[in-house]
Amino acid sequence: MGDFEFLTGRVIPVPNREALSGLPTQHVPWCFGCGAENEHGLGVAPCYDGDKVIGELDFAQRFQGGPGVVHGGAVAAFFDDLMGFVMIAHQRPAVTARLEMNYLRPIALGLRLRAEAWLAAREGRKMWAEAVGFGDEGTRYVEARALFIPIGADHFAEASPHVDPVHLKRVVRFDSHEYHP
Repeated sequence: MGDFEFLTGRVIPVPNREALSGLPTQHVPWCFGCGAENEHGLGVAPCYDGDKVIGELDFAQRFQGGPGVVHGGAVAAFFDDLMGFVMIAHQRPAVTARLEMNYLRPIALGLRLRAEAWLAAREGRKMWAEAVGFGDEGTRYVEARALFIPIGADHFAEASPHVDPVHLKRVVRFDSHEYHP
């Protein structure tokens, strides 16, 4: 499969660009990908830019996989989190149902990876996001696509017995239209 066959490249416009400046830049404060309160997280800091969500990440030494390169799972977590913000930009909080990665070349520790993500398709409740990751020199390192399913706060009810009591108090005030506590 060639570099460009993996992605459709279609970009569905964000319905309300004026609202982008007021949208959150973390899913919840303790999120592994983007939570400001998670000292062991990735530190994803998304920016809404037109119809895309942009993020940059310098992977810390702790994300090393093979000698001198970033572990593919850490890269996948970065892309999963960033594409989740595409759903927020489209005002549909959602969870990942399927994530596919196309690693084009190894990502060396110390390389700044810049990723762009967008909504590529919708069918009923299903929403597909796509993303690409570039190095500082413009070289494409990775491509990703994911299927997301929009959810309400009730989606997390099953897990509530396992949630830290402090976090649970913060979560119970969610309703299906809120994006973060």
